[in-house]
Amino acid sequence: MARKARQLDSGSLLSITQRSKFGLFRDNDDREAMLKILQNTQDKFGYECYAYCLLDDQIFRLILDTKGRNISTIMSSILVAYTTYRKAEGKLFSGRFISKTLHSEQELQMEINTIHKETNSQYNSYCFHCQEARKPEQFKVSLNASVITFGDIDTTLSLKEAQTKLEDWMNQKGCDRSKLMKDKALRNQCIAEFRKTTNCSLKTIGLLFDISESSISKILK
Repeated sequence: MARKARQLDSGSLLSITQRSKFGLFRDNDDREAMLKILQNTQDKFGYECYAYCLLDDQIFRLILDTKGRNISTIMSSILVAYTTYRKAEGKLFSGRFISKTLHSEQELQMEINTIHKETNSQYNSYCFHCQEARKPEQFKVSLNASVITFGDIDTTLSLKEAQTKLEDWMNQKGCDRSKLMKDKALRNQCIAEFRKTTNCSLKTIGLLFDISESSISKILK
């Protein structure tokens, strides 16, 4: 029987669990390799990593904000890179990853609490993506839960709500939709600001501006 295609989550904030049939991490060198792969894929796809745990020999867990990117593509890149590093014979990972959508700051914090064990290990930590930082020590920041703050994460805006926000933006800029669509520079500025302040999905933004998701993705790069 053919494998059923994974349905895309409507939200971009996800808790990920990936298992292995064998010893996934043989030692800390393997864990260092995985951290490097996570850094590289963050650079490539622009997602944010709120927490990770690589302590278990046969499981790793991540909490990611995909920023509208396809989670299957992100995970495929991570798994292929790690399998290549291990030069594994046969299938290293057992089945597809498990993903759980998080809908609020409270759910995010609760999920972090389930994976963050009482340890100072660098392989079980909070981390934040920063595209300007290339060195590992600048790339990851370990924090105590008491000092973590999160901005509002809104991944559930309806198209109607998004349209209302767009109208407010146009009013602030003193332009109408006709002018906005004719002026590509202004339109692209609006798309970038809209994405940053609302975190709407690429699909919703595409519907707002009557542009394909792939075109929205190029504008945001």
